[in-house]
Amino acid sequence: MLVNVSRPRYAPGASVNPTTGILSPMQSRSRLFALLLAVVCGAPRIHAHDTGATQAHDHAAIPLEFITETEGPMPAPPAESLPAGTPVTGQGFWRFVAARDRMPVPADAAPKVPCAHGTLVVDPQTDTVYWGLEGVGWITFTEGLTKSAVVAQDPVFTRGNLHGADILPRPGERPLVAVADNLTGRVYLSDTGFQNPRVLERPALEPYADGKKYAPTDVAFIGSERLWITDGYGQAWFMPAAVEPLRFEGHAFGGKPFSRTPHGITHDPATKSLLVAARPEGLIKTWDPEAREVRGIDGLPAGSTVCDTDLWGDYALAPCLDGPDKTPGPIAIVNLRRRAVVAMLKPKADLGYDDADHIHDACWYITGEGDQRQVYVVYTNWKPGGVGALRLVNVKH
Repeated sequence: MLVNVSRPRYAPGASVNPTTGILSPMQSRSRLFALLLAVVCGAPRIHAHDTGATQAHDHAAIPLEFITETEGPMPAPPAESLPAGTPVTGQGFWRFVAARDRMPVPADAAPKVPCAHGTLVVDPQTDTVYWGLEGVGWITFTEGLTKSAVVAQDPVFTRGNLHGADILPRPGERPLVAVADNLTGRVYLSDTGFQNPRVLERPALEPYADGKKYAPTDVAFIGSERLWITDGYGQAWFMPAAVEPLRFEGHAFGGKPFSRTPHGITHDPATKSLLVAARPEGLIKTWDPEAREVRGIDGLPAGSTVCDTDLWGDYALAPCLDGPDKTPGPIAIVNLRRRAVVAMLKPKADLGYDDADHIHDACWYITGEGDQRQVYVVYTNWKPGGVGALRLVNVKH
């Protein structure tokens, strides 16, 4: 069960001029020019860019400070004595050990693991974690992450790469899952039966009229009626799509001036905003989808290449391909309310997960109640591929 905390986080002075683009489908050059003039002259906080624009804008990214927390969003786990020499990663309340008995890979999927370049989503209703593995499709982890199986699924999920996904719980029904396939250039929408998915093809929007690359990397639900999709490996636009019927709504935002690779996108219901992971810049950009503007830019430690975020109340996991100075990828825990990094988890450097050079995705997994509650961070890594879990501990001294 996730903890939802109301938290207005738009600190005074945090608003910045956005780096956005707003383009409608297949507009003529004259209409684009007129739109550009209207937007620039009439609404200075929103910038429209032609498809080939290279203009960049200055922004006031706020470096996240590092603080150590002695308390978290729940009581600390029962204190335990760890065997001598047990490695621990993290700081303060946020200390984790390797959970090597969790997330076993099914034997029939093991040959594909080195190529893993995918995503994780958690279904708290059924206590299930789903992993998207290239060439295999969806894999489930159940029974407290101790059992796994390849899902019986529609073949479309096995043909490309399930790169970034989101899950939408629905009372009395299976959750919806939307997933971006960066290899086929499609977004798939289905429930967790993963049969007969609806397919969203290449957008008929002006940035893509010239046939240049479209390679979506992540999706985010905003309620049950809308998705946001980010084209992280293509031309770097992110755009809304209606769920019923599944279709693009006719606008694209961002582009390369916003980020060279807007890799991940996450909806934050507490602030009704989207968190866009600008990977090569090491930034988390808070985007207001109603006002169509950036509201804040938070910077991870210099050199971090952030892939995505996953939320638990005030706390965001921010998995990184690389840490500062090209060190093995960490997973930052960010307190969004305090605008601070409160822990850096290092699966390879601290815990000896040898294949965890580059962390590609990470999710909170919380199971049990009361004294039996356990908190895990589950992650998947890339080049080489892999999957693993870390368990929150309260070390008895």
